[in-house]
Amino acid sequence: MDKKAKKKVLQMIPYGAYVVGTKTPEGGDHLMFGTWLMQTSFKPVLVAFALSEDSRTLVHVRDSKQFAVSFLTDGMNGVAESIVDGSFAKVKTEHTPSGLPLVAGAAGWLECHVIELSEKGDHRIALAELVDVGVGSGKLMPLEALKWHYGG
Repeated sequence: MDKKAKKKVLQMIPYGAYVVGTKTPEGGDHLMFGTWLMQTSFKPVLVAFALSEDSRTLVHVRDSKQFAVSFLTDGMNGVAESIVDGSFAKVKTEHTPSGLPLVAGAAGWLECHVIELSEKGDHRIALAELVDVGVGSGKLMPLEALKWHYGG
């Protein structure tokens, strides 16, 4: 397989800019920037999110079996950069009714309960049932707006 062609084609898959919110074992908020999210079922409503096998977020998801996803709006480049840099204090947050952290001003959010973790590959796939949702304003920021690439 041509490695350059593989990377180019896989990077054609459209990705959004998301922030995964979890709670630490001590009850603190934790945020992670992510891109690999998709809906997998209507009944029940299921989503899948890919988490790097060495991420702290995966540890929190394994422990709590829950996570929230904030959909970043166009123009939230600084928020994305702060989260990637680990500068969580610079990010204004809100919380789901059950207490999971969300990015304030997001286009929307999901709260999910994990029903299965796939152990294949270098990312773990959290298959999760949607338990709550919120709609904000604005349009989802695509990953390409950040001029970042993840995939390939």
